[in-house]
Amino acid sequence: MDIELRLEEEKDYFIVENITREAFWNHHVPGCDEHLLIHNLRKTNEFIKELDFVAINNNKIIGNIVYVKAKIINNDMEYTVLTFGPISVLPEYQNNGIGSKLINHTVKISKEMGYKCIIIYGDP
Repeated sequence: MDIELRLEEEKDYFIVENITREAFWNHHVPGCDEHLLIHNLRKTNEFIKELDFVAINNNKIIGNIVYVKAKIINNDMEYTVLTFGPISVLPEYQNNGIGSKLINHTVKISKEMGYKCIIIYGDP
């Protein structure tokens, strides 16, 4: 399967939110709210547009990954870290390495951006 990765564009928002809804629908609980989470994360200062990628197959967006900045506070020390999630792939494309490709690509970029830690947000 030939998968292209590119940064998400504003014109992709509705498509990505629908992909996320399809990917998570009735997975953990009846219905889902992960698509709303992505919608709201994009509006925050912590959202990292440079790590917001879509996966494309045959000119169709089939997956997405998003990142936000977070803080870990340990006593008097504060550390900026990244969290990713949700990561979404349309159900009919799952288990084909698309999520791994999105993760590996964005981990490499996050290192180049100087981030030292990524916390996975999602299903343990």
